[in-house]
Parts: sequence; C-alpha cells; structure tokens
Amino acid sequence: MSPRRYATVGLLALGAGLLPVTAPAVAAATAAVCEVAAPGALEVRAKPGAAAAEPAVTSDAKDLLAGAPAASPSAPGSIVVETWVHVIRTGDGRANGQLTPADVQAQVAALNAAFAGTGDGVRTGTSTPFRFRLAGTTDTVNPAWYAMLPGSRAEREAKSALRRGGKSTLNLYLTGLGGDLLGYAYFPTTGRGKDVVDGVVVLNESIPGGAVSDYAEGDTAPHEVGHWLGLYHTFQNGCSTANDRVADTPAEAVPTTGCPVGKDTCTKDTGLDPVENFMDYSYDRCMYTFTPGQSARMDAVWQRYRAGA
Repeated sequence: MSPRRYATVGLLALGAGLLPVTAPAVAAATAAVCEVAAPGALEVRAKPGAAAAEPAVTSDAKDLLAGAPAASPSAPGSIVVETWVHVIRTGDGRANGQLTPADVQAQVAALNAAFAGTGDGVRTGTSTPFRFRLAGTTDTVNPAWYAMLPGSRAEREAKSALRRGGKSTLNLYLTGLGGDLLGYAYFPTTGRGKDVVDGVVVLNESIPGGAVSDYAEGDTAPHEVGHWLGLYHTFQNGCSTANDRVADTPAEAVPTTGCPVGKDTCTKDTGLDPVENFMDYSYDRCMYTFTPGQSARMDAVWQRYRAGA
C-alpha cells in the first residue's frame, strides 16, 4: 500500500447545515486553503489518493479558547467520559462490518491507553485527565448508513437514530465509511443544546487488529477524539508561531508519513517534528503520546464546551 495521506476540511458550523461531502468534494475542498478549525468544524482523515493535495493553513481564524479564562487543571484520569460505541454494518461477518464485543473493548482500551499515557504498552506518554467508560454499544444492520460520509443524509439519519447523551458523551461510530476515509470528528461548539452530528466516526478496519496496513492499532480513534476535545494537528499553520496553539509541540511544516527518524521541517525552531504525537499523521506503530500542553488544552476545552452538557 502506498503511504497514507490525510486531509483537513473546514465545514460550516454545527446546526448551520453541513455541506454535502462526497469523495470528489473532499478532494476538491482539500486542495483549497483551510483556516484553523472554528468551533463546529469537521476534521477528516483520508486514505491515499482520496485528497488532491494537502491543504494550506492560515492563522487568521479565532481559536477555540480565545477569550476563555484559565481553567483549573484536572487530575490525571479524573474526567470520566461516558462513551457509546455504535457498530453499523451491512450484514453478518467481518467483511460486512460485524464486530464482536471483544473488538469494541479493544478499541476502547486503545483509546484509554492513549489518554492515560501508556501509549502502545512499551513507550509512555503524558497522562491526561480523561478516561473513557463504555456506557453501551449498539449494533445496527443498515447498508444505507454504512458509508456514512460527513454531511450526508446517511450520517444525519444514523446519528439521529443512534446518538446518546449530550455534548459530554462521546458517541463513537464504527462503520465502513466511504470516500476512502479513515475517520472524522467534529470540534465542539458554543451553541446551546446538542447537535446530532457531534461525535467521532472511525473506519471499522482501523481498530486494533484491523485490515488497514499501518493504521490498525486503534490510533485513529485517539486522533479524532483529540479533535473532539479541541486539539489541532501538530502541523497546523506550519512553522508559524501560532501553529497548533500548544507551546510544547515542536512546529512542523508538513504532516508525517510513516515513522521517519530525525524529521525536522522547521529548523529554526527547537525540537524535531513530533512524529510520535497522536495529532500528527504518522503510522500507528510510532504514535504514542500527547504532550502536557495538549492535555491542558483538552482539559480547558472540556471545561468550556462539554463538561456537564
């Protein structure tokens, strides 16, 4: 398989009506300039060839935490996120998207390992305030929902039927997707009430033990949940001073493919590119950590947008 490429697409705010997105639309949108994601924007990870080009990014959009008072830090593991996992399939058998309870547990375990800082079980990273408790699982046979492209009628119908809880509940959808996507997530919004499309959608074969070469250790979910909690990509805004709005992630000009050693695309800044960071685009086997700054940002975003909602 050729090196995997990804794309970021900024769409209309939640509740304003998402633009229809098809594979050609994803490719066209990612060839254009994308601003820093505003609240309610959508982040998309795509397989090789799905996007025409990596998007350029600018720093003129308002940050999620602009004007927010400093949040009191939460203790590691002190925030329990109720998590519903929704399996959508076309029929029986793995080829049709059917997953076992053990498959679901493995993905939730990988998510918890990422946010607890135990990484891949060998290397350790930052312990964040977040733990994810599996509140329940749904299992739905519906071929019409299986592709579930962002902004599509299928997405709206599926999430309207399946979504549980409010903004503080993580709804994780495991399905076949479409448009050569690995997954997508919505940034939080300041709007009142809940919007049905809020949540994270992940390709079922990217879970631990899945069939997607180099991306089947379950790390698509931590990446997308990072966005759900307000993190930008580590290469956001390239080598600019704003970059991803986190001070302790070294600046990075371009996304990472594979697991390169010594990659340094912003030589005037201190530190090599954060290849090991969950918010880069590295292979799963070399992604194992968030930084303390990312942990603090997710904590602050949680307290501002999602806690108690």
